Order: sequence, then C-alpha cells, then structure tokens
Amino acid sequence: MNKILLLLAMMLPIATHAETADGDTVVIKKPREVTVITNDSLQQIVVKGRYGDEGYVYRNSIQIVDSNYVSTTTVDHELRGLMPRMNVASIDSMGKGVKMEVMFRMGWGIVEPKSDGADMDFTTNNSGEIWFSPLTLNVYLNRSQHDLLSCGLGFNWRNYRMDGYDRFMKDENGNVRLGDYPEGAKPKFSRIKVFSITSSLLYEHNFGNSFGLGLGIVSNWNTYASIKTRYKTGNTKHKEVEKHIGQRRFTLDYMAVIRTPALDFYLKYSPQSVLKDSGVKFHSLTFGLCL
Repeated sequence: MNKILLLLAMMLPIATHAETADGDTVVIKKPREVTVITNDSLQQIVVKGRYGDEGYVYRNSIQIVDSNYVSTTTVDHELRGLMPRMNVASIDSMGKGVKMEVMFRMGWGIVEPKSDGADMDFTTNNSGEIWFSPLTLNVYLNRSQHDLLSCGLGFNWRNYRMDGYDRFMKDENGNVRLGDYPEGAKPKFSRIKVFSITSSLLYEHNFGNSFGLGLGIVSNWNTYASIKTRYKTGNTKHKEVEKHIGQRRFTLDYMAVIRTPALDFYLKYSPQSVLKDSGVKFHSLTFGLCL
C-alpha cells in the first residue's frame, strides 16, 4: 500500500506540468480537472482536459490482485471535446480569473406540439428540431470556472408534423386552417416548418466531474415558414407546398440544459403560438441532446 501511495505522489506533479510522453512517464499540461480515487486495493487518477484539447481524458489505475499490482492506462475523449473551441481572453480582474472562450454548439430534439384549441393529430416522433450555434461566447465568472454566462448566435429548424387525416392548408384569405385530403387520398404527412435566427443567454453552474445545470432564454427571429403536404391518389403521388403562412415573427423559449460526463440534455418550452393570426393555434415542448 505504501508503495502505491508513493507511486501516486510521484505521478501527480508529472501529470500536471508537462505535455509529452517519454517511456512510462505521462506528461499533461494545463488539465481542466484531476480526480484521485483511493481505497484499500485501488489507486486511480483521472485527468480531464489538456492544453489545446478540452475533451482529452487520461485514466491510470493501479490495483492490488493476489498481493501483486496490475496497472492499466486508457486515453480517450469526451464527446463534447470534439466540438471546436477557441479561447479569446483570460482576464484576471481583482484576482477572480475571469475567462472567456468562443465555441461551437449544436443540438437535436424531439418536438411535442401542444394544441391551444381544437385537437390536432400531431406526430411527436416525427416532429423535430435541429439547431446550430456556431458562435457561442462563454464568460466564466470565477477562477474555479464553476459559474458562467453563455451567449450564443445561431440557427434553428423546427418541424410540426401530422400523419392523420387532417392537413394544414391556406384558405382564400391566406390564413392557415385544418382541412381534409381529397376524396380517396392516402395521406402521408402534412407539416409546418419554421426557420429561425436565434440568440441565447444562459447561466450555467458546474458541480464538478463534468456535471452541470444551465437555465436561460432563447429568442427566435422566425424568418421563414412553410407548409408541405404529401399524399397519394391511386398510383399518383402529390406534393403541395405553401409559403407566407403568417408565422409569429419573434418568439421566446425557456431553456434548461443538464450536463453529464457523456452527453448533455436540453429541455425547451415555447409558450407562444407558432402562427400569429391563424385559427390553428399550437405551441411546443422540445427535449433532446446537445454538444
């Protein structure tokens, strides 16, 4: 046991001050997090992050087995470490060590539309969202980097899809309403798609060990929306597309992010109706994965 502790003590300074490997010596510069696990039969070091590689994970363990010790070493990456990241500033203001960085974020979600009036045959499994935030500025509020503000600019696509016997269509006044398919038609789907330019502001707290929680708002400038309907009559396939459907131009979402060592999850609630002056009223709840 004393030999293991001695080995551990020798490894720690080496692992935090160098950046190359030479034989059995591992050298890591500027780690983001170092965890030491100790019990009667196991000594383990986990190092997360290194200079220029946020997602780097190094694990080394020494375990006693039948009065002998077995040493294992692995090097891998957290999934979020694959995302581009660039530090833009590091400001030591009054000893607080405030730090800023620019990074890329993206997410995929399942949209659950919520009707505000008549029942609509939405299909949750096929209603979805994809978003990109190619410019995200993280401002860490303290030296420990446990608290930060995240400001992002990006793009969002959302689909609201029905697979039943109702479809979206525009009436003679240009307003969206629910209608029937032609007699004898076999419906495939009818959906509304909305494209948005987004900006976000989230406060995040990191609890340690890559666990964290974020809360904030996302503002959406909904620049484009359309209806697409597909159905079949006999052996003929039909596709109908309608634009200028009167989407609400500006909307706000409430967003929560849960961060874990493997994947990050998000929940987004959109209380405002997607369409502004239409008789078809619905809003949405979205949940998914993000990086």
